[in-house]
Amino acid sequence: MLALYILLGLVLLLVLLLSVKVRVHAEYFDAFTAKLRWAFLSFDLYPTKPKPEKPKKEKPQKEEPAQEKPPKPKKPNPLKTFYENQGFDGVKQLALDSADALGSLMKSVKKHLILDELYLFLTVSHNHDAARTAIEYGETCRQVFPAMGFICSNLQVRKYDVEIEPDFLGAFSQAEFSFTVSIRPLFLIQAVLALAIRMLFKVVLKVLRAKPAQPSENTNTKNIQGGATV
Repeated sequence: MLALYILLGLVLLLVLLLSVKVRVHAEYFDAFTAKLRWAFLSFDLYPTKPKPEKPKKEKPQKEEPAQEKPPKPKKPNPLKTFYENQGFDGVKQLALDSADALGSLMKSVKKHLILDELYLFLTVSHNHDAARTAIEYGETCRQVFPAMGFICSNLQVRKYDVEIEPDFLGAFSQAEFSFTVSIRPLFLIQAVLALAIRMLFKVVLKVLRAKPAQPSENTNTKNIQGGATV
């Protein structure tokens, strides 16, 4: 019983750890940085810390007599075999099943993906040209605000802000942004497992079970020896 309690405790601890959100924070203010945080752990995604290079030890080269190895037989390509058996329609159905599985993965991930923060700051300017700056400012607003509306309506966004300002005296445009996205690893693992099962039964097994097409034998052709028969 003690071993069972220990096992249940480890499973419960694992579920609790996988329920803690993984957060990725990225920002660009003069330089781009990205960090990943999970529970009490933090990792720099970019820029990464350079690892010290270890000196390579030169191994003495051993002269071995050249031995001719027999050529290995080439393994049949499973996709080619599947195409030869099922034809274009079979390959098309594989592509449709793969797209359906990936679509289910994206829907599941999107359901649990959360944008905790999303901030975008743009300064529009065009080489001290006030007229051109005004035109680019209007064009930028026309493109950015609908895009932000699409993101906020299709994802769970908790805090967001967009600021676009024209700079009629500036020489060039500038952009700064910051966002934080989070997801629970438990939901991500469930989505990946569901994708793996779908791909296994709908795609992988179909390809692996395809047998090479056997050459047709001409049974009508006979080799007659010993002259003509009466």
